[in-house]
This record gives sequence, structure tokens and C-alpha cells, in this order.
Amino acid sequence: MKPNQQTGMLSVFRPPLCFELAGKQFFMEFDDGYDRIANFKDRKTLSFGVVGEEKEFPYECLKIADKLYYVNFEDPTMEPRTGITLVVDLQTELVTMALGRIGTNPKFPGIPSISYVFGAIRRADGTISHTRHGYTTELMGKSISWNYGYFDIAHVYATEHYYRITFSPRGLARVYKGRPEMRSSSKMSYVEPGDTYEDYFTPIKIRDRIYLVGIIEDTKARKIGNGNSILVLMNLDEMHDVGRSFGSNREGGTGNNTLGAFGVWVDATEIMSRKSSLFIR
Repeated sequence: MKPNQQTGMLSVFRPPLCFELAGKQFFMEFDDGYDRIANFKDRKTLSFGVVGEEKEFPYECLKIADKLYYVNFEDPTMEPRTGITLVVDLQTELVTMALGRIGTNPKFPGIPSISYVFGAIRRADGTISHTRHGYTTELMGKSISWNYGYFDIAHVYATEHYYRITFSPRGLARVYKGRPEMRSSSKMSYVEPGDTYEDYFTPIKIRDRIYLVGIIEDTKARKIGNGNSILVLMNLDEMHDVGRSFGSNREGGTGNNTLGAFGVWVDATEIMSRKSSLFIR
């Protein structure tokens, strides 16, 4: 992992690392046509890759529900830079792999991206499930305010593909509290009080009331040159999520940091009534 300044800001409510997968090995069949093996050698080292081409990586594992794990690591040999996240569901014996990349856009190299590959885990009897995690519209029109400790931010899942956030003066004051230098820095130059910020998001249903959500800071990266992708696994029964932030900052630093937050439902009526600031709905 490559920490940056966001580590402390986003990790206050991250749960302790989970070591329940240590010592276990899984054969995973993915829909991209490649079978992979995930061998959790111990609490810190994971061997992962296409069968016969596995490599070892340091990893972090977080648990969001019974038998449901969020595994995050990075392959330093890949170009462009790529972070890998596995959502391993031992209850349904399904797995989703998310590939976070940065540097794929030649005009805006700071723009991040996420792609997904669905799959299943081979059972002890050699069989593999034909069901998969999948894209969903169940979050459309809903809004959750996520508290990261140092700040809170409301995500409005406006459409099937786009999310919205709005920055109130009070909300920005919380971001700036203890960090007055950010008021005049370019880090927040894309944010003004009352703005409705809209960008890409991808919702995937893992289980009932548990979703994998990918958020892309495309607008930010196009405006100030850098951005992150946020990939969270949210449990709406407990209103808690775990995840990671992957990308870059304006100072040239890189990050791939695990995080956590607690959420509360909020009324999105006012934000949803505003005209789309970027995309056509």
C-alpha cells in the first residue's frame, strides 16, 4: 500500500484488519475467461494470479458481514498503475474483482477508473455456482450521509450511473477544521458552498442490503489534474462501510488506502430537484 494524506482522514472508522482468511486458498473462476488462485499465506501475504502465474503481494482484509470479506492490494509490476480489490463472499461462494487504474487517459493522466470482473469460488466438490454478483438500480434516488470522523459527506445516488454530492458551508467548515491551509489551497478549488457536484458511480449488489459502490472523481481530475476512485462495500443493515481510496494527489503522491465510515439516511429531495450540473438525466 502507498499511504498519503487521505489515510488519516478516511480511516478513523475503519475496523481492525481481519485475518480470518489467513491460511486459506481459493480457486476462482472469472467471467473474463481466466481462472485465478488466491492463497492467503498468512496475515500479511497473499499469492494471487492466473493459475500458474501467481505472484505474492502484501494485502489488507476487512470484514463487513458474516463470511463477507473485502481484500485490497496492488500489483506494482502492472502498467498503468493498478490496484486490485476482491470481494470474497463465502456464504454465496461468489467473488467480484475490481481493478482500479490511473494513467489510462493520455490527456488527463490523473483521471482514475474502475472495471469489474465477476466470478465464483470452486466448491469442495469441484462444482462452481452459475450465479454472480451484479449491477443494480436499487440505490437510485436514495441518499446517505457518510461520517468519516474528520468530516461527513452525503452521497446521493441520483441515477443508475451518476451520484451527486452538495457542499454546504457547514460541511466545508468541518473539512477545513484543523486544516486551515486547505481554504486557500488548490486541493479544494473545485468545491464551492452550495455546489451540486455530480460524477460517475457504479452500484453492484452483493447480498440483500449489501452493495459494492465505485465512485470516480472524474470531474475533479479534469479540473485540478488529480483524483481518486473510492470503492466501498456498504452494509445498510448496520449503516457501515469499508473500502479503499485509490489514485493520486496534486503533489505527486499516490495512495491506495483502506477506509471506513458510518452512515445515516438523509432526505435527497432538494438535491434531486436541481438541474443536473454535468450530465443529462
